[in-house]
Amino acid sequence: MRRSNNLVLYGMTRLPSAAKKMEQSLRKLAPVAQSSVAQSEAIAPRTANAPRDETAYQAVPGGAQVLVEGYRLHGYCQASVNPLDLSPFDLSLVAELDPKAYGLAFDESVSYLIHLGDATHTLPLSKLLSRLQTIYCGSVSLESAHIRSADQRRWLYAQMEAKNDSSKSGVRDSLRILARLAAAEAFEHFQRANYPRHKQFSLEGSESLVALLGTVVEKAAQRGVEDVVLGMPHRGRLNMMLNALDVPAMQLMSLFSANPERSLAASDLKDHAGFSRRMETAHGAIRILLAHNPSHLESVSPVVCGMARALQDRKVDGSSKKVMPVLIHGDASFSGQGIVTETLNLSQTRGYGVGGTLHLILNNQIGSTVSHPRDSRSTLYGADIARAIDAPIVHVNADDPDAVVFAAKLATDYRMKFGADIVVDHIGYRRHGHFGADDPTMTQPAMQRQIRGHRSVVDLYAEKLVSRGIARDGERERLKTASLTAMTEARSGEATTAPIRAPPDSDAPPTGEKAAVSTEVPISQLQTILQRLATVPPDFVLHADIEKMLGDWRSIADGRDRLIDWRLAENLAYASLLVNGFNIRLTGLDVGRGSFFHRHHVLHNQTADADWQSLYIPLRNIAPAQGYFSIFESPLSEEAVVGFEYGYTLQCGRDLVVWEAQFGDFVNNAQVIIDQYIATGESKWGYESGLVVLLPHGYEGGGPEHSCAFLGRFLQLCGDGNMQVAMPSTAAQLYHLLRRQALMDKRKPLIVMTPKMWLHGHQPSHSRLSDLAQEKYRPMLGDRDKIDAAAVVRAIVTSGKVYYDLLSARARARLPNTPILRLEQLYPFPADALAEELSRFPLLQELVWAQEEAKNHGAWHFLRDQL
Repeated sequence: MRRSNNLVLYGMTRLPSAAKKMEQSLRKLAPVAQSSVAQSEAIAPRTANAPRDETAYQAVPGGAQVLVEGYRLHGYCQASVNPLDLSPFDLSLVAELDPKAYGLAFDESVSYLIHLGDATHTLPLSKLLSRLQTIYCGSVSLESAHIRSADQRRWLYAQMEAKNDSSKSGVRDSLRILARLAAAEAFEHFQRANYPRHKQFSLEGSESLVALLGTVVEKAAQRGVEDVVLGMPHRGRLNMMLNALDVPAMQLMSLFSANPERSLAASDLKDHAGFSRRMETAHGAIRILLAHNPSHLESVSPVVCGMARALQDRKVDGSSKKVMPVLIHGDASFSGQGIVTETLNLSQTRGYGVGGTLHLILNNQIGSTVSHPRDSRSTLYGADIARAIDAPIVHVNADDPDAVVFAAKLATDYRMKFGADIVVDHIGYRRHGHFGADDPTMTQPAMQRQIRGHRSVVDLYAEKLVSRGIARDGERERLKTASLTAMTEARSGEATTAPIRAPPDSDAPPTGEKAAVSTEVPISQLQTILQRLATVPPDFVLHADIEKMLGDWRSIADGRDRLIDWRLAENLAYASLLVNGFNIRLTGLDVGRGSFFHRHHVLHNQTADADWQSLYIPLRNIAPAQGYFSIFESPLSEEAVVGFEYGYTLQCGRDLVVWEAQFGDFVNNAQVIIDQYIATGESKWGYESGLVVLLPHGYEGGGPEHSCAFLGRFLQLCGDGNMQVAMPSTAAQLYHLLRRQALMDKRKPLIVMTPKMWLHGHQPSHSRLSDLAQEKYRPMLGDRDKIDAAAVVRAIVTSGKVYYDLLSARARARLPNTPILRLEQLYPFPADALAEELSRFPLLQELVWAQEEAKNHGAWHFLRDQL
C-alpha cells in the first residue's frame, strides 16, 4: 500500500519543531483512554504460558486499550492516503502507534481484552495491529484529536470501526462508480481532443471526486435535505457538472460555443458557470444550486453560506437540516486564502451559522505551480486550519473509490447529526499542468515522471472489479466509448441549435429618476409605531441615556413638534417596513447600539446579572403580524461577512438586508466582494441583489483612515445602472432611502455614505415627522433659502455633510445669491433633476463642485463629466 506519513507526504526531511510541539499539545488535549473499562481498571494480558521478559518492555496499565486510542488519534499519520507515496508502514515514525511504547509483546500466546467498534474483543497483538491499521491507516483516515466534544469523537470512532475490511461497495454501486469514473476520464479526453483552444482545468488524477460529490448529493437526499448549495473551483468544474450533477450534455457543450446556454454561463467564462436545477436521485428529487464564481475562487465560500442561510430561514420550520452548503476547495487555497479562515470562523456564530458545511478539498499536492512544499503554507497539512473550529478531517486516497464513497457518507452523516463543519481531504494528483498549455515538468519533473508511470484510478478500479467478478473484461472501454458517443452527439446537436440570443436591451441609460416608489406613511401610523418603539417591559431597567431618548420619542408620538434625529429616522424606516410584513436583517460590528450611539435597536437591562441575558428589541414588538427583525453583531471580519450578506440577498426574496461597517474604510477588507460580486454579479450572472451597505463617512479629525469610505472607488465601479450610491444629508432622506430600497421592484445594491458623530448631532440635519410622512426620497435637493434666481451667476453643487459647512461659510461671506445644491444620489446620476434646478438661473455662468474629500478620493473624477 502507498503510505502517507509526516516525513514523506510533503517532502520534509524532518518534522519542524513547531509542528512537533503542536502535535504534542493536541495529544494532551485528547483523553488517553476513552473506554470506561480502560480508565477504571488495568486490563491484563490473558495467557496460558509463562510470563514474558519484563526487561524488554515496560507494561502500561491497560496498554492494549491505550494502543487503540493511539491509533484513533494518530493513525492518520501513517495512513495510505497518498496515491504517489509507496513508503512502507513504519511504526518507528509515530511513537503512539508502536506497541513497544505500551509494553505490549508480539507473542501469539498472549491475547488482550480491548473495546473496539462498540464491542469487546480478545485478540493477540498481531491481529489487533492488523485490525487497527486496516481501520485507521488504510485508504481513509481520521484526524480528530483536536475535537473537544467526546460525543463527536465517539461517534466518529464508531463509524470508522464499523466499516468492514475495505468498505467495498455493493455490485450495483460499484458498477455505478466505475461508470462515473469512466465518464469523468472520457470527458477530459473529449475536451482535449475537440476543444484544444479552450483552457482545460483537468480533473485527471482526481477523477474520484466525481464519485465523492455524487455520493454526497445522494446521501443528502436520503437524509431529507431539500437544497444543496455548492461552491467549487475551476478544476474539474465542468466534469462534475456533467457527471456528478447531471447537467444535460448538450447544455454543457454549449459552453464551448459562441452562444452558450445563458442559464449556465450568462456573461462569464465557462469555468465560472453556475446553475439551479432539480436533480433526481434514488431518494427523490433534490435542488442543486451551484453558485457562479469569479477567478478569486475562495471568495465564493461565504457567498454560498449566505445563500444557504437565506434558504434555511425561508423554510417553514427554519431548519438548517433541509439546506446543506458544500464547498469544494483547492489544497493551496484552503490553507492560503484568508477568506476561508474567516468563513470557518463564522460557522458556529448566531448570525452566520448554517448548521454545518461540508468542505471537500481537491488536494492534488501541488496547488498551482509551487515547487517546494514549504512555500505553500506553514501548517503541516493543508487542512490544518479546520482544527481551529473542531472540524473533523477525513483524509482519503483518491485512487480508492470505495474509500472515497465511504468518506462522503461519513461526512454527510456527521454534518446532519451534529450540525457542524467537516472536511474531506481528497488526496490525488494532477496528471497534467495547471491548465492545458501549462508544462508542469518545468517545476515538478520528478513528480511528473512518477505520474506518467502511474495507472489511472479508472484503470485500477476496473481491474479491481474484474478481479472480484463484478465487471467484465473491457467494461471500462465500453463505458468510456458510450460516454464519448454521448458527448459527440451532444456536440453535434449543439452545433445545429439556433443561437441563444440575449433579450433586447430596452432600458434607457440610467438616470437618477427611478420608477415612482411611494415611501410616505401617514403621521398617525408613525405615531402609533413610535409608541410601540418607546415602550419597554415594566421590569426592564434602562440606561439613563436610553430612558431620555425614549422619553423624547414618546413626546413626538403624543404630538409634540420635536425634531426627528437620524437614529429615530432609521428606527422608523425599519419599523414601518416590518409592520407591512417585510423581514429585515441587519448585521455588522456594534450594530445593536451603533458605533456612534446612533441606533439603539438592542436595549440592555441595567440590573441584569450577566450581559446579553436580559435584552429587549423594540423592533420585534411593533405589531402582532409584523415581519421578522434579525440583528446580529458580526465577528471582526469584513470580506467573509459582506460575502455572506451578499449571498443571503440572492435567496431571501424581498427581505431588506443591511450591513454596516464600523467605519467606512473597513470596507477595504471586502474589496474582492465589492468588485467581483456587488458591482458585477448582475452583469455577469444575472444575480439581483438588494444589499444595503452603510459606510460611516466624513472628515471629523479622525485621521485619514476612519474619515473616508472611498466614495470615488465605488463610483469608478458604477456603470449600466449596476448599483446605487447615495450620500443623504438629512434624517428624512435616510428614512425614505431605506424604505425605497425595500419597496423597489428592481433589486440593486445600495451603497450609502452615512453620517458619523458630528452630523448625527447636528440639528439642522434633523427632520420633522411630517417630512417622513409626506415627502419622498429626492436624489437632488435644491436650495431651500430665498434666492433671487435672476441674480445667480455662480452655483455650488456638493454632497454630504460638507453642505452644512458651505451653508455657514455662505452666511459669513454674505453671498445670499449663491445657491448650494445637494446631490443626495451620486449614481445613477440625477441629471434631469439637476438640469431642471439649474434652469431656474438664466444668468448662470459658473458651476462649482465642492467636496471635503481629497481630490482623488471623492466624487470629482466621476462627476466632472456629468457636470
